Amino acid sequence: MRRPALRALGALYAAFTVLVLVLWATVGDTPWTVLVNLSTFWWTLPSLGLVVLAVLLRDPRAALWFAVPALAWAWAYGTAFVGAPAEGDADLRIASFNTYVHTEGEQHVLDLVDEVTPDVLVLQEVFPPREQALAAALAERYPYAHVEQSPGVGGVGVWSRHPVVAVTGVEEASEVSRATFVVELEVDGRALQVVPLHLISPCPACGASVLERLELEGEVRRAEVGRVLDALDPDVPTVVAGDLNSNDRSVAYRRLTGVGFRDPQREVGRGMGFTWPADRSVPAVLRIDWILVRDLDPVDAWVGDARGSDHRPVVVDVAFPDVAGAEQEE
Repeated sequence: MRRPALRALGALYAAFTVLVLVLWATVGDTPWTVLVNLSTFWWTLPSLGLVVLAVLLRDPRAALWFAVPALAWAWAYGTAFVGAPAEGDADLRIASFNTYVHTEGEQHVLDLVDEVTPDVLVLQEVFPPREQALAAALAERYPYAHVEQSPGVGGVGVWSRHPVVAVTGVEEASEVSRATFVVELEVDGRALQVVPLHLISPCPACGASVLERLELEGEVRRAEVGRVLDALDPDVPTVVAGDLNSNDRSVAYRRLTGVGFRDPQREVGRGMGFTWPADRSVPAVLRIDWILVRDLDPVDAWVGDARGSDHRPVVVDVAFPDVAGAEQEE
């Protein structure tokens, strides 16, 4: 590649990156930016190799241009590859899994339970037949459970080893939103809120054009997260888990992390944590399934193997903060 062409490519790449970052910081998700935000990892990744190429060609100007998207990649994702489990013991293991409407039976869910033995299991796309089957199969391991169905799109549910002491409904944000709730658990004398979420999916029937659908979906997801936050007790440790149909560049993710939710995958996990698609013939390329925690300390986090669903399961270990130790430090 001739140097003028390499420099021109670098300048365009840098300008595009700066424009995206400015729009991300100022307007967030719009129909024009959501797909770019969703794929940020992939369109910034080639810049790492292009920086090396420019250096090998001894073209510092091109290297400087390519360094802009490369630094954006490093800022957004570099720490994902240096994460390690935290020291100390976990108090609780949580698993979240979109069980997939087109998978028959419930064996893929039971296999996950046998493999990771979570204390709290959060599931999505639990249609009534699967709900009934799981109620029978998991009754001994999880004596406490709550599921709420949304006609036509399945239900979300929480299965727990620990007692359910309260269930609070969450007001639906729109006619196309799925039902959800806040379940309060008693975990060895400590209160814990758990919210199973399945935010609105990309919906071909929700608008006349792709742009109209993207605009609707962005507005609905923003409203859905707002309804959840309104229903939470801010003084009780909380877990929000599920298929969020959006990634860490989205307004939904930023809204939750902006009020104190932490991302265990980014803090103590390893790798990008991609969860979709889970077809073994196609590597997962997007992270749209999350477990986020507030007033809990992440200890470990990972993405499970593909098993009978188009999503991979997400698993985290967390610990309750040492309140006594924190008070002594103060």
